[in-house]
Amino acid sequence: MSEILYCGMDVHKDTVVVAVFEAAATEPTRVVKLVREPRVLRRFFDRLAKQGDLRACYEASGAGYVLARQMAHWGRSSRRR
Repeated sequence: MSEILYCGMDVHKDTVVVAVFEAAATEPTRVVKLVREPRVLRRFFDRLAKQGDLRACYEASGAGYVLARQMAHWGRSSRRR
């Protein structure tokens, strides 16, 4: 069984900050600030998905909705909070 990885995303106009939590972690195992470019984000999430079952959520905003649609197109689901 693969490990579950939780990603919390703070989506802005030009950047996305992603905090990654392993299933049992109480603190993020990594926090990265990425340029909000589809190629960069897809590459990051594709690499992360190789490490485990990816679960992502974002704050409900215009920028977050755009990213959610992109992730769905890439085969990665996300949930708004």
